[in-house]
Amino acid sequence: MTVENLLYRQPELYELVYPEPNEETPNLCRRMFTRFLPAPPRTILDVGCGTGRDLAALVKDGAEGWGVDSLPAMIAYARKVRPECRWQVGDMQTVRLGRTFEAILCMGSAFMYALTNEAVAQTLATFAAHAQPGTLLVLDINNAASYLGGGFQAQKEFAVDTPQFKARGVTRHSLDRRRQLLIRRRIWTISGQPPAEDYCEYRLFFPAELEHLLAGAGFRVAGMFDNKELRDTDLSGSRLYVAATQ
Repeated sequence: MTVENLLYRQPELYELVYPEPNEETPNLCRRMFTRFLPAPPRTILDVGCGTGRDLAALVKDGAEGWGVDSLPAMIAYARKVRPECRWQVGDMQTVRLGRTFEAILCMGSAFMYALTNEAVAQTLATFAAHAQPGTLLVLDINNAASYLGGGFQAQKEFAVDTPQFKARGVTRHSLDRRRQLLIRRRIWTISGQPPAEDYCEYRLFFPAELEHLLAGAGFRVAGMFDNKELRDTDLSGSRLYVAATQ
C-alpha cells in the first residue's frame, strides 16, 4: 500500500472531514442486508474499518462486530471511542481471525489499496477465508467505468469548516494507465501550520473485471450499483457498491 494521509495520522479529524450525520454508509449496508440476506447478519467483519464508525452503527442492530485495519492509530482510536466492537490491527492481504462471518464489509475504497494483481488475489483470499456459505460481501470503491464518459476530474478544491477543525486545500488526480492506478495528491492548508501533503495510490476496477475476480475467489455478484439507494442504473456514477455472496 502506497499512502501518506493526514487523516490517517490524526484519526480524530477523519469524521470531521467526512461527516455522515444520517448514517449514510451504515444505511447502505442495511439495504444490502435486507435485499441480499434472508435475515440481518448476526456477525459482521469490517476490513479496512478505519475509525470504526460504520461498524459501530451497525452493531446497534444487534450484531457482533469485528474490525480490522492496517493502521495502528486507527485501531487505537476505534478501541478508545467504540469499545462495543472488537478491533484488531491487521493487513487485509494476510489477516486471519480463525472464524467466519455472515457479512463482510470493505468500505471507503479500502479494497483499492490492493495495487497489484497479487495483492488483489491475496485480499480476496482474506474475504474468502472469513466467509461461510451464504456470507454477503459488500464492497465500496471508485467506479472506473465512470471515467469512460468523461467523469475523471483532475483537480478539485475543498474546504473543511467545523468548530473543531478548519482547513482548505486542493486535490489533484492523475492516472497510471499501465498499472491501472488512480494517484491522488492532496495539499492541506491549515491555519498556523505548514502545508501538509497527502499521496495515495488506488487500484481501479471496472465492473466486469471485478465480477470476474470475485468469481475466482468463490463469490457470486448479486448486485452492482452506483448509488446508495440501490437503484438500477447504467453504472455511470463515480462510486461502485457491490454485493456478492459466497
